[in-house]
Amino acid sequence: MDEGSDPQPPTASDEFVPFFKAFCNGTRAALVEQLLSGERCVCELTADGDASQPLVSHHLAVLRDTGFVRTRSEGTRTYYSIDWERFDAALGAFRDFVAERRARPQPGPGC
Repeated sequence: MDEGSDPQPPTASDEFVPFFKAFCNGTRAALVEQLLSGERCVCELTADGDASQPLVSHHLAVLRDTGFVRTRSEGTRTYYSIDWERFDAALGAFRDFVAERRARPQPGPGC
C-alpha cells in the first residue's frame, strides 16, 4: 500500500491474523491489560509481572509491530502505551468484515 493512500477494507479473514496474534499469548494479554491503565515503562511492566525484562521486551516488540503499542523515549527509559486509534480501527475493520460476510446470502444445504 502506498504512503498516504486510503486503506482498503480486508477481503479475507487471514488479513486479521496479526491482530489476533497480538493477543493470543498470555504474556502479551497481561501486558495489554497493564497498559489499559495508561503509559508504562518496561521496568514497571516487568515489576508487575512474572516475566523477565528480555521476555517482556520481546512481547512488547510483537505488540509494537502490529501497531497496537506506541513508544516514547525519555532519557534512558522507553514508555509504552496503547495506540487506541489503530486498535479501534483494526477492531472496527474486523467487525465490519464479519458483518459483511454475515449479510451475504448463504448457499443451500447441498454439497
